[in-house]
Amino acid sequence: MPTLNYAKHYETLMAVVTHLAVNKWALRQPQGIAKDLSIDVKSVRTVLNTFKSLFRESVKKSSDHGDHFYSLHLRHSKQAADDTEVERAALDAEYFFPLLDYISKKSIQETQQNVALKAALIAAAVSLIASLASLAAVIFAKKIS
Repeated sequence: MPTLNYAKHYETLMAVVTHLAVNKWALRQPQGIAKDLSIDVKSVRTVLNTFKSLFRESVKKSSDHGDHFYSLHLRHSKQAADDTEVERAALDAEYFFPLLDYISKKSIQETQQNVALKAALIAAAVSLIASLASLAAVIFAKKIS
């Protein structure tokens, strides 16, 4: 299973979530989403298949591309039928904006963790270099004396 990485997929994730939350068709296939958003279909598929907690894969497949249809779990749970041919109301703002906020916060958190990890690695490397320099100075001083 692919690793969740909100920061890496942030732009595509936000676009797909927004599209599936407000589009009149609650169920869409990856190629339709990609076309409407002008995003590479591979990126759309990656997001849909990686973030299973956000997106629901329909049992039904499209007749034109043979792809599964996808919807937001949240939008699907708020509506009854699982019919691709029915226009549906957009996801209510009381659910939509907290969802976008959650994704943004997860992305920020991952970015901050990555920065902290890089800073710790740099500090460890500097400490190691300083220790090696100190050890080399001691060895050099013993050779001189």
